[in-house]
Amino acid sequence: MSVPQVSITALLKKTEHYDKDERYMATSDLCEVLKRHSGGSGGGGGDAFLDSNTERQICTAVLRLLHDKSNDVQAIAVKTLGVLLTTVQQEQVLEIADSLADQVLDALKSELRDVYTIGLRTLVKTIPSSAGNEVAHRLVGRLLDGIRTSDNEEIVLCCLDVLTDLLGRFGGTSVAVTRQHEAILQMCLTQLSRSSTSSATAGGGGSGNDAAATTSPVVRKRTGNTLAGLSVVLSDPLLMRMVVSLLRLIERSVGVGKEGRRRSVEMDSSAEPKTTVDDTRALIRTMCSVAGAVGHRLGQE
Repeated sequence: MSVPQVSITALLKKTEHYDKDERYMATSDLCEVLKRHSGGSGGGGGDAFLDSNTERQICTAVLRLLHDKSNDVQAIAVKTLGVLLTTVQQEQVLEIADSLADQVLDALKSELRDVYTIGLRTLVKTIPSSAGNEVAHRLVGRLLDGIRTSDNEEIVLCCLDVLTDLLGRFGGTSVAVTRQHEAILQMCLTQLSRSSTSSATAGGGGSGNDAAATTSPVVRKRTGNTLAGLSVVLSDPLLMRMVVSLLRLIERSVGVGKEGRRRSVEMDSSAEPKTTVDDTRALIRTMCSVAGAVGHRLGQE
């Protein structure tokens, strides 16, 4: 069943109207049109009900509306994006993924980064499974780089959230993701091993690429969530490495175990970056999350 071209064209034109209410209604109507025709088409499966040129115009309009001045228009654009991703062909899905990732990783886009992150998370959760590996291939490396190299905490948090969703949806089925399991594990352990107070000792003289030798409590918590999601899809050897590494970090934490208590005394009189009780709690909380996710596998070892 085809959609009258004139109706799509008229709605797209109204999305550029100066009145925010007109833009909202046009986007809402466009969303309903896409809903009615998204059942058996799009995402590389089934017969497309839109030609490629119209698909591109709709994608461009919805991406533009994500940074509309009106919060209501932004919200309906995110909703429309979720429907659009199940309707258009895979080529358009990949272009949307690239565009949203660009916006999330752009240090100058702080005002709307939450909106772009919601859009990217919506994409990961709603795209057809057939497009999963290609989308994951486009995203996983960029997300890892954003976490490793950015000194902007907002970017790191957004990348961790999207990466956690990516692991939950495609972590065990996408070759693009499974090849990065070890790299993701190492990144998470590095984030958790950094003291939340080490930046004060370092005196702020580190390079930008190190993203500072410190991890804030909120980043540590999000990293723990990512690690728990990763644990579900890891191979047994990598899972054991994760658990052993976490237990070693906990054992070395201040005030925990013989080594931790000894270090707490030694560090009182040294210039070594000090861990805190919050650091220790974050490690224990992460270990509990991992145990809750894959405790049945740990009991078999």
